[in-house]
Amino acid sequence: MKTTRTLAMLMAFIATFVIVSCQKNDLKNEAGDNVTGKAPTNSVQQETTTPVSLPDCNTYCIAPGGPYVESPGSQTHRWGNPANPQHWKTVSNIAYNTATSFVVEVTFTHSGGNASNTVSVTAFGSAQSVTTLASGATATFTFALPVGWNACDNVPFSIYQEGQNSPMNLSYSYTLYGVCANRGCETSFTGEAIACGNAREAVYTFTSKDALSNFKIQGGLTNFTGADAVVTVTGGSGITQTQWTPGGSSNRVIKVEGDIDACETITINIKWNSTNSGGIITGSWSVKDGNGVEVAPAVAGLTCN
Repeated sequence: MKTTRTLAMLMAFIATFVIVSCQKNDLKNEAGDNVTGKAPTNSVQQETTTPVSLPDCNTYCIAPGGPYVESPGSQTHRWGNPANPQHWKTVSNIAYNTATSFVVEVTFTHSGGNASNTVSVTAFGSAQSVTTLASGATATFTFALPVGWNACDNVPFSIYQEGQNSPMNLSYSYTLYGVCANRGCETSFTGEAIACGNAREAVYTFTSKDALSNFKIQGGLTNFTGADAVVTVTGGSGITQTQWTPGGSSNRVIKVEGDIDACETITINIKWNSTNSGGIITGSWSVKDGNGVEVAPAVAGLTCN
């Protein structure tokens, strides 16, 4: 009987030791390997900055040359055991718009060496990428604003970073700010007949609400004769002008091309000779942007009052 009791006590002690040992192993596995001190690499902690308050886009505007309204954002991933040590990487960005572009500046920092990684930004349906962005370096991504954009238009954009543990996929949006110079002016295109005799003169005036590159103003002069028309252009930059007579026609075509700033006005004065007096002295004139899209209604043929 005494032997049986002793054996039972010994078995109970062994069972208790096994249970306690298993519990310790479970706790050790949850905290990480006691030898390496590392947690599973897929155990990622994510930290995101709180959005900042920006001015009201309905009442606040930006100057054409800046300063601009910058919206910051940041996200940090941490992984590993904090005691051995913990690893981290951070993708921070600043987004803003100018008079012609939407800009995202991305800075990448991490705790390890300068291992290769890729950072890309997508906006307006297109993506731009930079490879091997070193820790602490900043890459600037610039997207052209669409024609006809307005203040308070919302622009969703995303940032993707790959390298140093799990990829980071960040989604943001930015509300565009109008250009102060744009407010109080509208796009317009007008024409006026000054003289309708044999010596003719006409003036066309174009004002653009938005800055345009490679605009084209083109139209015809009726019953043209003699030497080239005298075309005088004021305003704009990089202005070029050409003129020609279509084969077998008595008309002359005038074309003026160049760039124009927001709220700038271009005036085109034309003087030429004609075989006839009176009547309609010009054909239809149009103004188009660099993509060939009309930015203002065409001006029909001019006559003198």
